[in-house]
Amino acid sequence: MDEKHAITETPAPVETETEIKPNTSETCDPQNYDTVWRRVGYLSLGVLGLSLLIVLASVGFFCFLWYSNAENTIWHKIMINEWATRAISLTSTALRWAVATQAALGLAMLAAVALEGYDVPLAHTADVSLMRVNGGQLIPTLLDVCWPLSRFGPPGVIPRTVLPILVLLGTSTLVQFTSTALLSDLRTDVLPGYPVHSNLSIDWWFDGNFFRWTPTTAEIMWGGNKPDFWPAFAELSGPPLVQEGVSDTGKNVRAFLPFATVESRQNVRSYDGKAVLVDTRVTCQRPVLDDLIMYTLSHEGEWDIIFQPVLKGTVAPTVDTPRFNASDRPTPFDCPFSRSNRRSFAICELANIKTRTPASMQQVYAGSLVSEFRSFPPLSPMQNASGAAYLIIAVNNTDLPVGNGEWAKFEVVSPGDGRNTTYERTSVVSATVCYSALDTVIRDVTISSTMNRTEPTLSWNETTKNFDWTSVHQQLLSGHKSNLTVEERGILNLKSKADTLVTPESLEPGTDGPVSSTITGSIYQTQWPYILEAVHLSYPGRGWAYGNYSVTLDENFWAWHLQYGSWPQVGAATWVRTLFEHLVYGNDTVADALHMILFTLAGTAYYDQLPQYNNWKEVDTVSFVPALHPGGPFGTTRTEIPTGLTITLAVIAFHVVVFFYVFWLFAYKTGFSRLGDTWMAIANVVDATLTDGMLEKARQVRAGRKKVATAAPLVGEAGGIMNLNVGLKTVDGQVRLVLGKEGSQ
Repeated sequence: MDEKHAITETPAPVETETEIKPNTSETCDPQNYDTVWRRVGYLSLGVLGLSLLIVLASVGFFCFLWYSNAENTIWHKIMINEWATRAISLTSTALRWAVATQAALGLAMLAAVALEGYDVPLAHTADVSLMRVNGGQLIPTLLDVCWPLSRFGPPGVIPRTVLPILVLLGTSTLVQFTSTALLSDLRTDVLPGYPVHSNLSIDWWFDGNFFRWTPTTAEIMWGGNKPDFWPAFAELSGPPLVQEGVSDTGKNVRAFLPFATVESRQNVRSYDGKAVLVDTRVTCQRPVLDDLIMYTLSHEGEWDIIFQPVLKGTVAPTVDTPRFNASDRPTPFDCPFSRSNRRSFAICELANIKTRTPASMQQVYAGSLVSEFRSFPPLSPMQNASGAAYLIIAVNNTDLPVGNGEWAKFEVVSPGDGRNTTYERTSVVSATVCYSALDTVIRDVTISSTMNRTEPTLSWNETTKNFDWTSVHQQLLSGHKSNLTVEERGILNLKSKADTLVTPESLEPGTDGPVSSTITGSIYQTQWPYILEAVHLSYPGRGWAYGNYSVTLDENFWAWHLQYGSWPQVGAATWVRTLFEHLVYGNDTVADALHMILFTLAGTAYYDQLPQYNNWKEVDTVSFVPALHPGGPFGTTRTEIPTGLTITLAVIAFHVVVFFYVFWLFAYKTGFSRLGDTWMAIANVVDATLTDGMLEKARQVRAGRKKVATAAPLVGEAGGIMNLNVGLKTVDGQVRLVLGKEGSQ
């Protein structure tokens, strides 16, 4: 054929059968078929296998990131080092490549299925055939393949070919947003950080003779300002005694965290080493009061209505309670109280010679609870005693709740006024006697928590014109009496490394020292631990003579005390008074009220001196640190359903199912199409007619002709090119492009 030869109007080969069937094993010579592996291509199979491995690995890695926890070292390192975002982004990139590769292979397979199934309109044969090389891009595939096949393809082409193409295009497009979806599941949270070995100052150093601290006074502690914070602590608690006439906090040992800042204490996850422990268990019971005298001027009962009264008498317990080391005789007391407010209370610490220096068997011992740090029963009558005894009284208080029967009532008749001997008055005294295990030691412990916490602060309730004690009450209430978990209370768990907290008392330097002092040559050679010195009620400047000293809980105390109150006492700070009243009038027990006050005072004393402590101990700590991660709260295993991961896994699962369906179609519905073979894709659709037309077109362009030769349209039975569908078939051992009528299948 030369350049002057006109285009031959040779019709394309047309099937002579009335009904043209898709290419199957019956219509094609099986000997001409290659295996599906050879037709896919070993390189493509390798890439396909790699992509499947990447999909599986990516899904597994995502599940690992989402559902592992801080106990896994790898997961922990990824999150703590802030690698989560990068790990998700890089894995998403690999996943996108794998899905795009599978989508390209799937589109190529579907193109082969369409060609060998006589589904392709003649005008788009080249587009579909070239898709067998490396798939197709989104827009060209939609415009040049999906739309023509949907409009002009035979019946059944949409579910068989078009829908799988749309699904592969859709999943490969959606997977581009994998990073966005997955990163939306990340939360800003705290995780356990790396272990830190450090040297912390936890207490005053005991050198065998002295705790070299400067003593404080009861007025500073009980009458001082409101604490700035209620620090977090660790707790070991036990069930209280349940008995009529008794209120009990139960076993209650707590450890202070030796960290000066609020943030440090709030983020402690674990603490392993020495710590200062305090036992502030309180048991209150109905007392026996005898020889009661109420006076203002003299011990003989002389009364003057102007001056502050004092209640004098003896007190004794009525029942035995856990770890109670009772006195062998009634204890005398002189307790001043306020008569200006009938709702007020007075807390009088009773004299306790075993907590004095030096101890003497000839003086009165009021009794106390033996702390969890001392042997019980006592090893000897002279065993160093811990704790304190308190007589709590309210005079003419008609609003006092019944409680658990720990309050007893007594009538006291006061003699006449010194200037009017005919005057008499009768007062009703409500009283309860409380025993505390007040004691502190240094022990080797393990402290832990599963979450961080927020230390409570005291807020002001404008409606009640009073402090709101709710959050503080929840934190301080003993564990076995609270319906909240340790984490909900904002505290930590405490566990002793030894089987018992009781260890032999020691005078060795670096220990927590003795529980009482000794005297040598009229000079005190040892001192109490600072916390005990701060919490006990005692006369200022009287050495270590604890007890027979009162704290008056009356908001008007300072108004009349300077002129009319000359007794050994201190006015309670507003927070002490309101906390006690909040609990007692709120139907909590008086034991809980006194326990919370004693522990708060102990904590205030401990943290007040913390920057000056010189007793250093090596400890191992783990703190919660902020991190962006997809796991559960505080590094636990995730339990809630993640939206981003769920959508991603659903898209990938749908994609893989459709891809394997397409692979099955290619394996069983095609016989000779080879993927990735560009020359075959071109040769299969270029017959003599099309070849002549393309050559003539090329000649016209090279010759610079202005007019464009118009080739005769290929005409089928329906009379239009768009009404013809074509397919591939082996004819005389050669793969040929064959025409068939639309809808003939």
